[in-house]
Amino acid sequence: MEQKRGTAEETVSTSMFYMWRCVICIAHADGVIHQKEIEYLRRIFGNMDRAYGLTEEQKAVFEDDLENPKQIRDLIRYINDPYFRSQLIYFGGLMAHADGHLHPKEDALLKKLRADQMASLDMEQIRADVHKAVESDMFRHDLKIDEIWSGSVLQRSIDALLLYFGIDIRE
Repeated sequence: MEQKRGTAEETVSTSMFYMWRCVICIAHADGVIHQKEIEYLRRIFGNMDRAYGLTEEQKAVFEDDLENPKQIRDLIRYINDPYFRSQLIYFGGLMAHADGHLHPKEDALLKKLRADQMASLDMEQIRADVHKAVESDMFRHDLKIDEIWSGSVLQRSIDALLLYFGIDIRE
């Protein structure tokens, strides 16, 4: 089970830990991990240690990853939290540009990560949620209009006549 995000008492979740390991993989994608990339990552890890208290084992894994490239496909499966999946794409993009040059291998890896992220979305569920929200908003709108225009028989007759001619004064 993933840790809650946003509290100082939390520890580094599995998803967060592996997200940063995957960011290191992106730094290695062009075949060279540049000094700017190492400095950036070490600053991040220092901040994580202050905020969450990294274990000695976690620190050692990060350092080993910096020295010895790993395969992102072996690590990414441990990022189960969608929040950290999206953060991987964000921080991976920053990492790919950290040395001032987007290498074609870094670009290809980022494109694959984005495509995988999109493929994992449940589009049918998203469409159903949007449809439900639109219906709910339309229903509330119709209720409000009915409150405003719930006049006499004469008002409803005029409205019906205008609608017959294609004029909707409620809009």
